Amino acid sequence: MIRNNIYKKVLGLAVAALTLAACADTWNDHYEGASQGAQEGSLWQAIKQNSNLSNFASVLAACGYDMALDGTQVFTVFAPTNEHFSSEEASKLIAEYNKEKGKVSDDDNTVIKEFVQNHIALFNHSVSPSSNDSLILMNGKNAILTVGSVNNASFLTSNQLYQNGVLFVISEPIDYEPTVFEYLRKDADLDSLS
Repeated sequence: MIRNNIYKKVLGLAVAALTLAACADTWNDHYEGASQGAQEGSLWQAIKQNSNLSNFASVLAACGYDMALDGTQVFTVFAPTNEHFSSEEASKLIAEYNKEKGKVSDDDNTVIKEFVQNHIALFNHSVSPSSNDSLILMNGKNAILTVGSVNNASFLTSNQLYQNGVLFVISEPIDYEPTVFEYLRKDADLDSLS
């Protein structure tokens, strides 16, 4: 009887050890991403080198997101092309960012919250022929991810894997959907209500 208890304990420990060994996913592989099958370079390098994404790249650089997208943390980026995101629109966003910089925190800066973080999600997200899922963007907003679009912005290219994440080139910027409180705060006639 004592021998049976010893065998059971040894067997239990062996099963536990094998289970842990089978699940040997390291923290860095999961959160920094394994770069097997990835194209050369970081997300930032890919965006910066694509002349059709230069307006988007200028906003990212002005807001300091070039450093984040050139690091080891894993992101999914939805980058609008110059065709539907003009240099004038980019300049206007950069001016707005600079106007608010130092006056409000980055969390409250409207350009970061409503544009930059509205086009970036943490971790790797990819699509497959049966994709119909949602993900959370960096600003906390939900986005619907299908095989051909994110929040109705069509993919021109998808699932481009780089060393620190996945790049999607999209046809147009993703619309920011404000909460009721955010909407009230923006409307000059209703700002006292908020």
